[in-house]
Amino acid sequence: MSIEELTIGKLRRNIDSGDFQTAYNDLLLNNLLGLKDDDIQFLFKLAILFLQYGDYSLAKLGYRIVLRYSNVYKDYRPLYDISINKGYIPISKFIEASYFNSEEISKRFFNTFFSAFKDNFKQDRIYLSYGQRELIDFSKRTEGSFVLVAPTSYGKSEIIISKVLENANKKVCIIVPSKALLAQTKRRLLNNNTIAAAVKRVITHPEMYKGTEQRFVAVLTQERLLRLLQQHSTLSFDIVLVDEAHNLLKAESRATLLAQVLLILVKRNPDTLLNFFTPFIAEGKSLQSPYAPYSLKSQSTAEYLKVERYYYLDLTGDRKLYLYDQFINKSILVQKTSHKSEIDFLQAFRANKNIVYINRPKDIEKLAQALSKQEIDQVELTRRTPEIQELITAIGEFLHPDYRLLQCIRSGVVYHHGGMPDVIRLYVENVFAKIPALQFIVTNSTLLEGVNIPAERIFILSNKVGRRTFSKSQFKNLIGRVCRFSEIFNEEKGNLNLLEPEIYLIKGDYSDKRSNLVAFLQRTAKSDLTIEDEVENLMLVSETDNLTSEQKKELQESLQYLENIEPNTIETKNIVYVTSEIAKLCFKNNVYDFDIIKNEQAIQDNFDRYLNVGVIHTTEEVMNAIYEIFMHGVDVSDENFDRLRNEAARRFYSMILEWRTTGSSYKQMIGKFISYWNRLTDKIIFVGPKWGEITRNEFGVKALYVDLNGKTDADKVNLAILRIKEEQDYVDNNLIKYIEILNDLGLISGDLYEKIKFGTSDKSIICLLKNGLSLDLAKCINKPEYRRFVSINLETDEVSLDKRIILEMEANGENPILVFEITYHTN
Repeated sequence: MSIEELTIGKLRRNIDSGDFQTAYNDLLLNNLLGLKDDDIQFLFKLAILFLQYGDYSLAKLGYRIVLRYSNVYKDYRPLYDISINKGYIPISKFIEASYFNSEEISKRFFNTFFSAFKDNFKQDRIYLSYGQRELIDFSKRTEGSFVLVAPTSYGKSEIIISKVLENANKKVCIIVPSKALLAQTKRRLLNNNTIAAAVKRVITHPEMYKGTEQRFVAVLTQERLLRLLQQHSTLSFDIVLVDEAHNLLKAESRATLLAQVLLILVKRNPDTLLNFFTPFIAEGKSLQSPYAPYSLKSQSTAEYLKVERYYYLDLTGDRKLYLYDQFINKSILVQKTSHKSEIDFLQAFRANKNIVYINRPKDIEKLAQALSKQEIDQVELTRRTPEIQELITAIGEFLHPDYRLLQCIRSGVVYHHGGMPDVIRLYVENVFAKIPALQFIVTNSTLLEGVNIPAERIFILSNKVGRRTFSKSQFKNLIGRVCRFSEIFNEEKGNLNLLEPEIYLIKGDYSDKRSNLVAFLQRTAKSDLTIEDEVENLMLVSETDNLTSEQKKELQESLQYLENIEPNTIETKNIVYVTSEIAKLCFKNNVYDFDIIKNEQAIQDNFDRYLNVGVIHTTEEVMNAIYEIFMHGVDVSDENFDRLRNEAARRFYSMILEWRTTGSSYKQMIGKFISYWNRLTDKIIFVGPKWGEITRNEFGVKALYVDLNGKTDADKVNLAILRIKEEQDYVDNNLIKYIEILNDLGLISGDLYEKIKFGTSDKSIICLLKNGLSLDLAKCINKPEYRRFVSINLETDEVSLDKRIILEMEANGENPILVFEITYHTN
């Protein structure tokens, strides 16, 4: 054993000593009566030793002691010295501005010199840490492909913006994981005046690209990017920026598709630079695929400006609140609580802004409604707040006044999940950040993908995402969403207490009854844990010998799929290529509902027979064509698609498509849904696993249905909103693929195709939709009173919006949601 190892071993034994434990616990729990001067000196001596010996976990413990002391005693001199030593410039500058006067700073030349030196780390009115500056410099000096691990608040979005600026004269693609992030990313680009002037076009829809552009920026999901590449077989990019790149590691179809798209991009242009951005990943090489020649440099930071405080409470057990310390790996009793429910606890421990995490959307709404019914401080004040009233009116007019979200808003609560209309979810994020009276946002994993919400505390009522317990990386990503640097170091409201984010885990009605919170924290939060990448995407696995036979089969299918999308992308054996046009179109449109190769002959025969039917002119004919061509005699593997064998299901989706052809608004569709339900004689309706309450009959296993008998009008309104979102998503993500194929085969009339796809055949409105506007907004600004603010070029599908349109819309009393949405498209 080396001297260094022996010293570190001795230091670790000090942690287990009774003297340290007693003093450290008193400091953690603010027990100032128990802490003597000798105890403080003892803790500081050890903190200095911990910080010096190069052990990451020990160094972070030393920092925790200094940070905790400074926050408890409001004596920020020790933290100032440590922050200077470690290059935590935002902390030292904040202490100078908030706690030191100029005379104190100038007492010593070194302080004056270093204060001036720190101005080198100033960027756009904020101060960067050494780690942030290092990440930025790495992104600028690295010429090849790279992975940049930028924790929350470390300026990942700003680095992406800077990469766009550096490559403004090239073809740039930003791949984002969701449609919501399309709008957010486009807004960030347009809000940068330099980019707005330098970049000719920002493309967010495949059909915006005309094939003649020499330089542009595309902001696309992997699905939209694949569609763009399929429509333009020679298109390639100079640089590709992959946001939230950790999603590539997952064992999911979208992760496989992302890997396939990246391989196509590299095949088309071997010099394409791939820049991956993620808040967490252990090794950059985890994102490399053995089927592409690119190699990745990587850069991350080991800085720890924030140190979390983990609390847990078992409402099903002893009801005691404990503090779990990640450094000593022990639980410290804080207090015996009298709280009987999650609601009681949330009321007692809330801060000004709080995130409540729950896994299931149904539970999110249940908890939000229960929380909103309680008497909490400022409820009456909240009700009288003009901003709240305007918010309630805006959403009520846009959707329906009986939407339960409005009841929650009245009590300072909002919720946020994938079952909400996209524009409402974005609007909720925006107003929660701006309106002080909104104290709680109840949400799930939609929070994990780039959503920036200001919050001081997070309450985790379920430690799962989907069906799986949080991994170490996912948990780290979640808790990184609270106490962002922009709030901690805010010139007006900043607070260094936020460097110690409070994380509360609660076992109760919304958690798995088998969950063990202590074991979970030890597995995900312990300071000396090594985070390893879980590479589940088979397209990234280089050693295939250890794969199961099922995994090898799945990998072969993925490679075969890729080769049929883009032949000669990879070198592999045993690839079967389809030959018929209809099968090629199935691959082109990313059809996964059946094995295309196995069923090629069947769908070709069906197509040949259907040619005698003629051109499709109605939505009923569309649904029948999908059934006759793609289901008759076809071995369908997807349960949702297989439902279309049922004639009633085809009639239902024919109705949904008909609503789309008329450009029905959300509000109109809510009314149509309820009218449809009221006409049904059988009131047991299918809603799926997320919202199901009962089984269809005594033989049912899963609760997939709802009995409308006994439901109030308000119940039906809220169920309709959920069903519209899910059915719209199903049409957009599944049925539209078959409609595209029917159109490419010349089977569907052009007018009907446009009305189904866009909700209109008006070319001006279609152009606006291609540029990312919603149908409601496009219809609004296409009115005569806004023509002078809107420039539309139908030949190039280019749109230019004068930002003065925002003031004009406000003056005309347009719904604030539409006014909010248009800010995403103006600069």
